[in-house]
Amino acid sequence: MSLSVVIVTFNSADVVAHALQSIPQGHEIIVVDNASGDDSARIAETMRARVLRLGENLGFGTACNRGAAVASHDGILFLNPDARLRPDTLDLLECAMGAASEAGAFVPRLIHPDGWEHFQGRNPFVDRRAWVHEAPQSDCDVPMGIGAALLVRKDVFERLGGFDESIFLFFEDVDLSARIINAGYTIRYVHDAAVDHMIGASSGKGDDLLEFKNYHFQRALLQMDRKYGRRENRGRHIASQLAKLTLAHLCCNRRRVRMARGRLRALRERDR
Repeated sequence: MSLSVVIVTFNSADVVAHALQSIPQGHEIIVVDNASGDDSARIAETMRARVLRLGENLGFGTACNRGAAVASHDGILFLNPDARLRPDTLDLLECAMGAASEAGAFVPRLIHPDGWEHFQGRNPFVDRRAWVHEAPQSDCDVPMGIGAALLVRKDVFERLGGFDESIFLFFEDVDLSARIINAGYTIRYVHDAAVDHMIGASSGKGDDLLEFKNYHFQRALLQMDRKYGRRENRGRHIASQLAKLTLAHLCCNRRRVRMARGRLRALRERDR
């Protein structure tokens, strides 16, 4: 059995080659480029990837769906361009997929450059009894998978409608994980499968991008609250962000100013 690997790029030229090099021969590689302004797509085309060039930035989830739509294998691994597969990781994920028929998705360990493992054991949109409070030391079921490296059965992904395309950026993996579990499947954590993740390196840096990301983070959080019937307390959040903005100005912290501006813009929108 082989897997389809879907990578979404947006100005990821500095990192995508390393991600592609880490994928063993024999697996289908699909790169969906979200209208990058750099050489992301061209680099992918030179490295045995099928490249889908989008005319505009449609967001992470929508781009993932475009890639999944043309995937030809039973398992789809969504992989960030700033992630690198360790040896045998795909083999281990494939074995887990064959052994755990009740699982709709599978997640490897995500290791940061400093050795810290990024494990998310809580999902506020599923039953708390499914939460895992410490990083497991063996294979087990978990309440969510992280989109930086997430293997999903193609039939389950299609049955659930893929990623929610109304969410432009952030929380797509949280939402998909909740829908997988609420549909009666499990999400399997595969301890020995590991991925190195240069978190935040996939789409560049800069103050404009920082404000852009914070806007979409807050916007997606509000969307999730509405979707799952959680109470919105927008007034309290606005007051909190205004206080942070004031403090950032007083401290001449430009990055904090841009972060608060992005959050406030999302909170003040009436129609999202």
